[in-house]
Amino acid sequence: MRVVAFAVLASFACSKHEEPAATRLPPSPPVRGAVGDTDLRVMLAEVASAKACEMMRGQLRGLRAQGNEPLTTGILWIRDCKITNDGTNVTFQLGGYGWQWNEKREKKAGATFELRQYVKFAVDATIPGSLDIAYDRHDHVVSMWFSPTQTPKIEFTPTGKVDVDAKGAWSSVIGGISSVFASSPDEQGRSKAEKLGTEQFENELARGLTIAIDLCTGYQRFTIGRPQKGSLGPPNPGESTSRPIEIQPGGLFAFGAFEAPSGMHVIAHSDGPIRVGVACADGVFPVVEAFAQDQAQPPIAMLAQQDIDGTGELAVKAQRCKVAVVVRSLAQRKVTFDWQRPPREIAQSTGGSAIHCARKQTVFSDGDGGRDRPLGRAAARRQ
Repeated sequence: MRVVAFAVLASFACSKHEEPAATRLPPSPPVRGAVGDTDLRVMLAEVASAKACEMMRGQLRGLRAQGNEPLTTGILWIRDCKITNDGTNVTFQLGGYGWQWNEKREKKAGATFELRQYVKFAVDATIPGSLDIAYDRHDHVVSMWFSPTQTPKIEFTPTGKVDVDAKGAWSSVIGGISSVFASSPDEQGRSKAEKLGTEQFENELARGLTIAIDLCTGYQRFTIGRPQKGSLGPPNPGESTSRPIEIQPGGLFAFGAFEAPSGMHVIAHSDGPIRVGVACADGVFPVVEAFAQDQAQPPIAMLAQQDIDGTGELAVKAQRCKVAVVVRSLAQRKVTFDWQRPPREIAQSTGGSAIHCARKQTVFSDGDGGRDRPLGRAAARRQ
């Protein structure tokens, strides 16, 4: 039958008895107008925003030290994420808990105000802005840029006790006027922390948000700020050794949540004793919330754990749950550490390459103009 059908079609194509030219319809020109382009952008914005919250919700992000961008001194857990669309205009609503080490020294009224502790907080942010999609044909990187159109609205609330000046000099000064202003020294400290925290989040989130995907490798990165077209942006802790973390005595850090369908490997360097573990993220979130509220922390069922002072490595088998890396301080002093998951493993965990690229897929940029290098021989074998 297929041969007969093909012959019939061919006979019509070769027939000399063609229809009159007047009955022919001219071919429709392709739509390349501004309206079609606008509609496409709206569609992409709606699809992208629907996926953006999935990538942000449940993320444990490092907070940068003020004046030292590569250094991480705190954590933000993005517990809630909601997005409202109006064409390409979008409003992000983010909420969560976190903490950051703060050292503040200020002289006032003849006394010295000193703050040296983890300021723990709850934060809710409403960020109106617009979404735009870009694609770099050379590097094959898709970027979703969210650019605020107004100053973000921040509700920053300290959740733990804010100690001011352990020596008592500052407390005596503000304590003397507390009856006038109906506020205790601790409330004065909370007010100071609230002001600093609100300003910091306003400045950070005013830079925008970016989700970038390398289609050649599948490597995805969510960052605060707007990297240039074709760039994944600066790496997050765990993606590069160029992102050190400082942990203070009694401190806790958590990073994730990560897909681990083929397992998870962690290589860490430290200049002091720390305890590093990997656990299902759902078991880590309650601990993060309890730590942020100065409450008793429930135990974590670790998939792997190791005390490290120098260099160490952890590995877990394939997991159905998303996993998180948990680090606790074991020293009575500040400890600096970094950790890295092999870049190829990061890319493969999210599905691997989406397109075939002529360029080598074994090179992963760290976003700082260099390239990620595995830590240790074991990591090199996995690369």
